[in-house]
Amino acid sequence: MTGQKPSIPDHIQKAKRILIIDLLYLGDLIFATPFIRNLRYNYPDARIDMVVNSNFHDIIAGNPYLDNIYPYDKKWDLKESFAFARGLKANNYDVGLNIHGNWRTALLLKLINPRSTAGFATRGRGIFLDKKLKPAGGCHMVEVYLDFLEELGLNIKNKDLELRLDKTAEDNMIAFLRKNGVRGKEHLVGINTGGTWPAKRWPGERFAALADRLQKEYEGVRVIFTGGPGDVDRVYSIIKKMETEPVVAAGKTTLPELVALVRLCDVVISGDTGPVHVSAAVGTPTLTLFGPSDEVKYRPYGTEHRIIYRDIDCRPCGQQECPEGHHRCLREISVDEVFEEIKKSGWF
Repeated sequence: MTGQKPSIPDHIQKAKRILIIDLLYLGDLIFATPFIRNLRYNYPDARIDMVVNSNFHDIIAGNPYLDNIYPYDKKWDLKESFAFARGLKANNYDVGLNIHGNWRTALLLKLINPRSTAGFATRGRGIFLDKKLKPAGGCHMVEVYLDFLEELGLNIKNKDLELRLDKTAEDNMIAFLRKNGVRGKEHLVGINTGGTWPAKRWPGERFAALADRLQKEYEGVRVIFTGGPGDVDRVYSIIKKMETEPVVAAGKTTLPELVALVRLCDVVISGDTGPVHVSAAVGTPTLTLFGPSDEVKYRPYGTEHRIIYRDIDCRPCGQQECPEGHHRCLREISVDEVFEEIKKSGWF
């Protein structure tokens, strides 16, 4: 934000009940953690609630800056969505904040009917908003979210990502690693092969070659494959191409356990997916291979992270499938290039 700081509208300044809505992906929810914390700094005594994608509720459960977290299932039909909104409408919110404006969240916020609403008004989605905001350009999504608060006249104290570490989940992951023969002095390299979008996935045979090379050329390095249930088949197809033996955690962890596991890693290598942003939030260095998404907006947030991307005319296209059919953005990234970037890092 530039220029004079906006004054805080009176009805926003005096708000006692505030609702945030963010129904997008895991990474987006993590990017929102500084927003949540700074909102609480500005409203220490208000009730602050949040509606989140039910798939990712567990990763933000226990957030100390939220009073209530309401999971919304994006598979719900209209009747179920109306019932959900009706329940929240009874809370009589003073302010509703739509921090990632899409049609679903815009309509949901309209049904919940806070006294006042604010949000991003891109692509006509601000028709239900009282305060229409334009997303900041040329910066990271964390900065976009914080600019939202500044446009409302609120103060920003710090910009750090934040995730709660569950002690039981940590104990479970320590026991899991021991059971899989990981010794305390070994360097753990987490590899996430997935991505909700097919266009974000580096070729599986290259992950296999990279994992082999890491375990062969670095003494004391163990590779551990992470991922959700949807990644399991892909991970095992990659392992079949390997000569060395990795640890497989894909499909075996809850979200809190994933947080604990990547915190135990020395580095995480991944495409632009949720787990790489989980890693950044708990202070684990990352190496991210960017394909169709914008590395300026979506890179892991912080200083201990490296990225590789191709500067070609068609990217970032932001498409789930390569519209050109060649997938050059990731296919042109070689195993040698990734390995050399790891060598330069000095991580181990």
